[in-house]
Amino acid sequence: MAEFGTNPYGFKEAVTVEAERIFDSCSDRDCLEDLEVVFADTASAELVNEATYVKARCAEITSVFFQVEPIPFNCGFFAVDLTYTFNVTVEVSDGVTGPAQAVTGTATFTKKVILYGSDGGTKYFSSDDNGAVNVTGCNNASLPKASVSVADPIVLGLKLLTFPSHTCCADPSCEQMVTVPQYKRLAITLGLFSIVSLSRRVPVMVPAFDFIVPKDCSCSQSSTTESPCELFEKITFPTNEFFPKSLEDATSSCTSCG
Repeated sequence: MAEFGTNPYGFKEAVTVEAERIFDSCSDRDCLEDLEVVFADTASAELVNEATYVKARCAEITSVFFQVEPIPFNCGFFAVDLTYTFNVTVEVSDGVTGPAQAVTGTATFTKKVILYGSDGGTKYFSSDDNGAVNVTGCNNASLPKASVSVADPIVLGLKLLTFPSHTCCADPSCEQMVTVPQYKRLAITLGLFSIVSLSRRVPVMVPAFDFIVPKDCSCSQSSTTESPCELFEKITFPTNEFFPKSLEDATSSCTSCG
């Protein structure tokens, strides 16, 4: 630690901390057109196959898989492949048997971005990882960490596609033919906003003002002795709930599947 004593900036000393330094990042707006929605259970697939009406209820991201690879002859640059998995909930109806039913399927999308991640010839170990480390190969330097901040997608469109019956070969020699009956598939179009970053752990020196003093927890415990009406009196009146916002004041909002 470096002692600074009195200084014009007000901090007491400079301390060294380990942090994730972002070397490069990019924001993106993707229109994912006509992604096929796959249904794992047979019952949902049959409902879609018999449907004459479909309506999107919501879509959400459930996972993102990363693959980071160095770009040859471009020192410090990396290709980041991201594979998004979406849960898509739709309402389907055949228009005869009853009201629409909700079914949930999955869709995937893969994209690639190229970012600068700097060079790193060392491998990072910590007690939190219990000795584990990413294996990058004997000829590769350590890879930067890829991360993405992404909002739940906006459903822009939904199609019910009908594929007519057709015949195809049942074996490589095409001696046996089979008839595939007519079937239907759902294709969804999503709008996605994301920020992709590449970072590495680095030691940095930062100014320290003082240690954080924890607040007293007893003040939160005393509220349990108050009556429900006393607690209710402390809640601010929700004026905005009674006066809808104008178009100029409205801000975008999203609702999750929950």
